Amino acid sequence: MIVRVHGKPVTLTIETIAATRAWFIENEKACIAEAREYVATGGKSGTRVNNLDRYVAWCEDSIARIESGEGDRSVTFIQRAVALQTGECVPLLAPPTTQAHA
Repeated sequence: MIVRVHGKPVTLTIETIAATRAWFIENEKACIAEAREYVATGGKSGTRVNNLDRYVAWCEDSIARIESGEGDRSVTFIQRAVALQTGECVPLLAPPTTQAHA
């Protein structure tokens, strides 16, 4: 996949796309675990959600969409993929700086 970062093309590799999807899937799984932890600890730790079953279903649906590649063109996905591939976290929505870098 070729994306533009401040007008310059960056080719995201198949490995980068797979790693980025895996990152987002692991994030969703961690969110589910935190919500379940809140219930299991009686609210002493974890993250509170209004309806655990609906939240888990929503996260699982999100995982399925990530696996299918539905979000591969979102700004969030592209920014994470560029960061994983290049090691740089660039502000994709900000204009490139006109100042010289030291």
